[in-house]
Amino acid sequence: MSQRGYAQFVDVQVEPAVAWAACTEPGWLCRWYAVEAQVDPRQGGRYCVKTKDGRVRDATIDVWDPPRRLRLIYNPESGMVARGGDGGPVVEDLLIDAKPGRTVVRVFGSGVPATREWDAWYQKTRLAWAYWLHRLKGAVEEPAGRSAAGAT
Repeated sequence: MSQRGYAQFVDVQVEPAVAWAACTEPGWLCRWYAVEAQVDPRQGGRYCVKTKDGRVRDATIDVWDPPRRLRLIYNPESGMVARGGDGGPVVEDLLIDAKPGRTVVRVFGSGVPATREWDAWYQKTRLAWAYWLHRLKGAVEEPAGRSAAGAT
């Protein structure tokens, strides 16, 4: 079966450790991404968020490499995965790269079946990541975000 993926990125004006915390700590996640979040911070742990629109994104942490890489494998029984089609797991890689004067946060999704049943999910998720990364940038760059980062 044919599959497709997606990629989004954002530059943030914070250190990689702050971007990592924003992507992995429940308090931070609820500032820009989720209304509820649970993270068991380890390889094999659980990463589960409920977004404002009610979607539950429930994954197993495949790679936990602070502050550089987080790889999530989404559980097909969660409401996140579309019904229909015979696909493998949907995977998201979050990569955090230090650059001079900035940090780049990248999200790569893969394993999405290229079938009609998955079209709406695919489009919504691609657009949602552009929105979520924009919110991440605002959360970590605003003065309150920077001071909260020093407290974590």
